[in-house]
Amino acid sequence: MDDPRHPLASCPFEDVDGAALDALATLRLRGAGCFLDGHLDEQPHGLSLPHLLRSLSVTIDAHTHLFPPSQARDREAIASRDSGFAEIYGDPKATIADAPALLAALREDGIEAAIATGFAFAGEREVAEQNEYLLAVAAETPRAIVPFSTVNPALAGWEREAERALAQGARGFGELRPGTQGWDPLGEAGRRLAALAEEAGAALIWHSSEPVGHRYPGKEGGLSSAELIEVATAAPRVTMVGAHLGAGASFYLSMPEVRAAVPNLLFDTAAASLLYDSGTIARLVATAGAERVLFASDFPLRRPGPELKRTLEGLDAATGEAIAGANARRLLC
Repeated sequence: MDDPRHPLASCPFEDVDGAALDALATLRLRGAGCFLDGHLDEQPHGLSLPHLLRSLSVTIDAHTHLFPPSQARDREAIASRDSGFAEIYGDPKATIADAPALLAALREDGIEAAIATGFAFAGEREVAEQNEYLLAVAAETPRAIVPFSTVNPALAGWEREAERALAQGARGFGELRPGTQGWDPLGEAGRRLAALAEEAGAALIWHSSEPVGHRYPGKEGGLSSAELIEVATAAPRVTMVGAHLGAGASFYLSMPEVRAAVPNLLFDTAAASLLYDSGTIARLVATAGAERVLFASDFPLRRPGPELKRTLEGLDAATGEAIAGANARRLLC
């Protein structure tokens, strides 16, 4: 019988094997003694990660990445025909993770579940191949991995693939990066995607890129803060997540008319530690509200355990509980 205390126990997944990964209910305790390169507790203040994990009832990493082993093997060939992929993964040193790697990280770091997002591939073949992998992995590990499928609305017939993914268990689409795929999120393709998501009750995760600061692989092709707010305003009944703190869009929620226009807009903390200082999450909470913030690591770029600790540093217990997983559970269930 499913444990009602499990973070995804009440989610409407089909064909859930009740015995599959039941050990996830104790992951926080199993992860209590784990280390990342011998240095688990990277912060000098607050609870250690083991104690922090014990204090939380729900832990969900809302932004991770998985690729099938075949795409890891074909890295060079894919990069030769997909400039967006080449920008981030063309370097052989860039980590490409598969499902066993993510499951091991969740187990070792004591995180109960994760949203696995797709990559914004240009080609139909790569889109379908990654979706097949994400959906198969999620079907095998329904208590651990929640699939958000990739989609490219610039391709002819893209809606068939999107509908197939939804029918097979995708809970949304992402990480969406229209700038590298060549479609307009506010144009016809964007409207059709939003309509499909609304009908299915699916969420959209948008790659968001801050317009200033240092250059890095992946900075291009996402939505700016203004674009993110515009896209969310255009489809208020579709839950949308601005990845990477929404490229600073939360600041504009201080404007009452903007806040009122985007009740559907959330922000994840993926890779925040690579971009912003240690007080950023507290400022995000102050401007957007704790109910809009989702803990996310951007695994394999960052490990979930240390990122969770950094994310919750200095926040009160109720805020930490919401960000660590309660908000993500509400999004998914």
